[in-house]
Amino acid sequence: MSRSTTTTLSHRLEYCAYRIFEWILKMLSLETVFKLGEFVGRIMYRCSSTRRYQVNRNLRLAFGDEKSTSETSQLTAEVFERTGANFLTSLKIPFLSDDEILARLQFEGLDDFYTTTRKGGIVMVSPHMGNWELLAQAVFLVDGDFRAGTHYRPLNNSLINAVVERRRKRRGLELFAKRSSTHRLSSFVREGGAMGILADQRVGDRGAACLFFGRPTTCSPLPHLIAKRGKGLLTSLSCETVGIAHWKISFRLIPTISAQACADSIEQDWRRSPVDVFWFENRWRLQGNDPLAFLNKYKDDLEIPRPLRAVNLAREEKKLPYPNRLITQEHHEVDFKQSDHALREKLHEISHHGKTPVDVFLAPHSQLGRVKKLSGKTMTLAAEKNYSPEISPNEK
Repeated sequence: MSRSTTTTLSHRLEYCAYRIFEWILKMLSLETVFKLGEFVGRIMYRCSSTRRYQVNRNLRLAFGDEKSTSETSQLTAEVFERTGANFLTSLKIPFLSDDEILARLQFEGLDDFYTTTRKGGIVMVSPHMGNWELLAQAVFLVDGDFRAGTHYRPLNNSLINAVVERRRKRRGLELFAKRSSTHRLSSFVREGGAMGILADQRVGDRGAACLFFGRPTTCSPLPHLIAKRGKGLLTSLSCETVGIAHWKISFRLIPTISAQACADSIEQDWRRSPVDVFWFENRWRLQGNDPLAFLNKYKDDLEIPRPLRAVNLAREEKKLPYPNRLITQEHHEVDFKQSDHALREKLHEISHHGKTPVDVFLAPHSQLGRVKKLSGKTMTLAAEKNYSPEISPNEK
């Protein structure tokens, strides 16, 4: 969603609430804010079944049978607590001095970072994990003579966005809004700048076809394209929690300039501290008019450790025109005359009993909206569509 160009009454009320809340946090110690965030996270875990389902689903999609059901459930609860702690402390960080912040930080990979910046411009590939405000300020807390910039999406509330932008510019951070031209971004890197890009978001069929946690998906092509055009290098920049109100900032050179290398780097960061990851976005959600078209981008000889999962719910068995190595296909006929509650339970049962949740449901056209709603917005395609049922034997 793009930022509104007009200031509404709700924006003003949100802004007032934001500044009052900031003022309250300013009065508290960082440890207290951290623990308060954990408490808020525990409340959200108990109150928001939709968010709880989304986080648990994402964890199952990422780790599959690497983690047991009980481990995934426990991690889901911990994610809520940690996200609350990291979010509230992010609001507190701008009111601390550099010395106060440095007392809370550990750094890893600084020597590699210094070596890389001396060679020219860099693109820092960052995931949504840990304390985001520390990620934005990390390069200013280490010794080094270089320009730093960040590619960001402006907040929907222009009043709050102005506050955030003003604080970051005060440090010398150069801001490049989401719709900035790639030429501007490339020029910044070519001139020796260090550009930070949050690169773990869902991008739909516009993205580059990659493997992420062994699963086919699309990833943002922006980091490696900017690095190539700007004749720079790629590094990872991540933040993980190592104690109450203490974090570690890690820098790591990404040896290959490609979308897959960026995806591998983000996966490595996520695996190192999954509890710090922002699992609330539907990262693997398929979207678009032809949501599976990106599967055509994969080479025939590429090994796919964990293919997507499709389930046909209709009476007539239909096949999607993709080989099993890319997407497995099952047939579970269901009774659509049953109540919404019963159908929801059935859909969740089908999804839960596989190694990973269902990526695509095929359903009768008359039931498309119902299945999508009751399944937690899982991509649902019409079973009546004339998909080609023939797949050559060597593709199976």
